[in-house]
Amino acid sequence: MILRRVIQHVKKQEWTAIWIDLVIVVVGVFIGIQVSNWNAARADDVRAQAYLLRIQGNLNTDIQNMERRKVYWTQVIDYGNNAINYLETGELVDGSAWKTVLAFYQASQLWPWATIDTTYQELRNGGELGLIKDERMRTALAQYYIEGSGDDVDYILAFQPEYRKIVRGLTPTIVSNQIWEKCFELPNASEQYLLDCESPMSEAEAQTVLDNYRKDPKLLSELRFWVTNQEVAIKVVENTRNLGRAMLERMDNAVK
Repeated sequence: MILRRVIQHVKKQEWTAIWIDLVIVVVGVFIGIQVSNWNAARADDVRAQAYLLRIQGNLNTDIQNMERRKVYWTQVIDYGNNAINYLETGELVDGSAWKTVLAFYQASQLWPWATIDTTYQELRNGGELGLIKDERMRTALAQYYIEGSGDDVDYILAFQPEYRKIVRGLTPTIVSNQIWEKCFELPNASEQYLLDCESPMSEAEAQTVLDNYRKDPKLLSELRFWVTNQEVAIKVVENTRNLGRAMLERMDNAVK
């Protein structure tokens, strides 16, 4: 329609009308581009909000899992320190050979942890981190997911102790079966609990198990190393948890 009108105006040499038509065309193109850009920006904002909501969910799960790990690892440390005390002083836990055996075994428990970073990696690998316009938010995300992990952190949080192999190799099957049936609870993949339980053997039999533990030349040093590792792991997750909480506070203002 506009093109035919311009042609007619050119034939009639109606220059004013031609300029008006050109202005209409230019303005129309400009408005069309602006509307297209606005729609694209709006779509990007919607996608960014969706990503941030997913990251919020990941962070909340991370924090919950870290809190549970801290409780669990603290139990492992307490059991480990009781076992160390027995090896160093001969003092039984609450005067019970069975409770001391239980301490040795529960001290070998582990529960690795790693951040849930699927959404962040999706953003990063897809080259879409730019969807998050707040540069400080992007920096905070990188600090949490990249600087808060790495080989050193992974080594600490996923460490498989030699102590675990030693003590379980020295523990009679009747003991390990009792512990897994009565002294350990796994309601689901995100929950684990260490429990006290009754003994499956006499105190004399439990003392024999302890005597075998004491005979192993590597057990004490490996147990000390494992307890120290768990203490460091707690400090690592505490720092990461603080980063996660700060991240959530920032997101509360960013997510509409």
